[in-house]
Amino acid sequence: MSIKNDIKMKKLIVKILSKFLELRTRYRANLSHFRRAVRRAERLAAGNGAMKGKRTYVYFLGGKYRTFNRKDIQRLKKAGIIKQHITLEKLSRICLYDTQTKVNSHPQFKYAKL
Repeated sequence: MSIKNDIKMKKLIVKILSKFLELRTRYRANLSHFRRAVRRAERLAAGNGAMKGKRTYVYFLGGKYRTFNRKDIQRLKKAGIIKQHITLEKLSRICLYDTQTKVNSHPQFKYAKL
């Protein structure tokens, strides 16, 4: 094989991989997954024991919807996954759902029935 064919093959592989990642993110960001994350957040907020009544947030991080409360965010900061200077106020800008205010701020599913 020549060098030109190798370069063309690499470009083709990169295009295929980028399309695969785009489709996977689009699938994981659909309405049913968002509803599932909201139900999970509501269940955690209404839970029992020490977590009962704790405010829970839904974020789209790492290609999927994740539910965090304040303790989870502090734990992620200590682990170094979230930078130390990022406050909960800054994270609230990317929050898609909040269990205390029940506000759906998802840009794509803002008027969807949860």
